[in-house]
Amino acid sequence: MTAPHSIRTVWLVRHGMRQDFEQDDWQATAERPHDPPLSASGRLQAGETGLFLRDKGLDRIYCSPFLRTVETAAIIAEACDVPVCIEHGLGEVLKAEWFPREPDFIPPKILKQQFPSIDPAYRPRVRPHFPEDEESGELDARCQKAVDTLLADDWSCALWVGHGASVGGMARGLTGDMDGVCFEMCGLTGWTGTTGDWRRIYGGTEHLSVTDKSLRFH
Repeated sequence: MTAPHSIRTVWLVRHGMRQDFEQDDWQATAERPHDPPLSASGRLQAGETGLFLRDKGLDRIYCSPFLRTVETAAIIAEACDVPVCIEHGLGEVLKAEWFPREPDFIPPKILKQQFPSIDPAYRPRVRPHFPEDEESGELDARCQKAVDTLLADDWSCALWVGHGASVGGMARGLTGDMDGVCFEMCGLTGWTGTTGDWRRIYGGTEHLSVTDKSLRFH
């Protein structure tokens, strides 16, 4: 087990570019319009993120259950040879205006057929309520619970893969603020330290050849 006061490294990344952000009519014919995959450029971004992290000592990846985050995590995991744990606490904020009904997710045992790095034995510990109110602090409370839960696991260097809103919430839950956090697609932020004493070691998209500066959310 990792000692409570051991120095650890946390990497936090937003998923890569979404298919529907580059193909405006994608949702009109999609079987799962609420759950877009990565675009070709998003897969490239995830691959470049994996190459950047390959020599950083990563030993576990946690990701949101949405397909775009699972794909991002799986591509990085292939480069780093680590398992992927699907944790709902990292998921997108479940706003009623974004989701007309509670979203469903592809089961891990099905996803594993395409993404072998997924750990089907992992059981998510944090479940967002639906609908979820970001303004009331509900998202921050959920992310804080997720941070506390993931920090209790046994790892030395982990990657957390989320969305624009949950990346912010996880950063606040870990460090108390969002200073220096990168919210771009496959934007990466890293810290090293212990609970209550984190030092930022990276924040940006310098590892990427393709970036999107518009900071689109959902």
